[in-house]
Amino acid sequence: MTRHFASVACLMSGALFFSTSALAADLTTKFDVRHKACLESIADDAQQAYEIALQWRSEGGGRRAKHCVAMALFALGHEDEAAYRLDALAAGPDGGAVDTRVKHYSEAANFWLTANEAEKAYASASAGLKLKYDHLDLRIARARAYALSGRYDYAETDLTSVLTLDPSHASALRYRADARFKLDKFNDAHMDIEAALKLDPTSVETALLRGQIREAIRMAEVETE
Repeated sequence: MTRHFASVACLMSGALFFSTSALAADLTTKFDVRHKACLESIADDAQQAYEIALQWRSEGGGRRAKHCVAMALFALGHEDEAAYRLDALAAGPDGGAVDTRVKHYSEAANFWLTANEAEKAYASASAGLKLKYDHLDLRIARARAYALSGRYDYAETDLTSVLTLDPSHASALRYRADARFKLDKFNDAHMDIEAALKLDPTSVETALLRGQIREAIRMAEVETE
């Protein structure tokens, strides 16, 4: 009788576990769907999306609601506030798995760059790289932060690391071309910018930078004649 009772208890415990797991998975799916819808609504009406996200957060929407609030703030032109919230979310107890935290740090770093806050962008990117040292977007963001503060040699180093992992990264090539251009490494910059333009021939920024680099090379040749 005791053995039978123990077996029944064990079965009930297992059923409860699977029931709880299924409920948690279903809830996560619903939250993910609502998060996606919230982010998509920002393009239609950022102010309304912000207000809805705030309401969702107050109802227990957790990190997904907080993330949507931050993204709506960015769309409304509050880059610094959005970046601050993303940093707090990435570092907080409800920031999610490592990959999710890294994503939030990357978003924060790029938002700080938009706000021309080089030191804060560097801090966000570095915090994310401590979690995932080979994350390409974070390395590019940190390189841009270095460049924004005039530390072009450090920017070049970070971008070289990116290109070691992904030699065909057009944006990294363009950013390194710019860093090398600022360091008066005109020939190296020219090789990078030509490679970047070959990979992304429609980039206006890349074409403009190529024009500046070519002009610098031309002027240098004139001076040596």
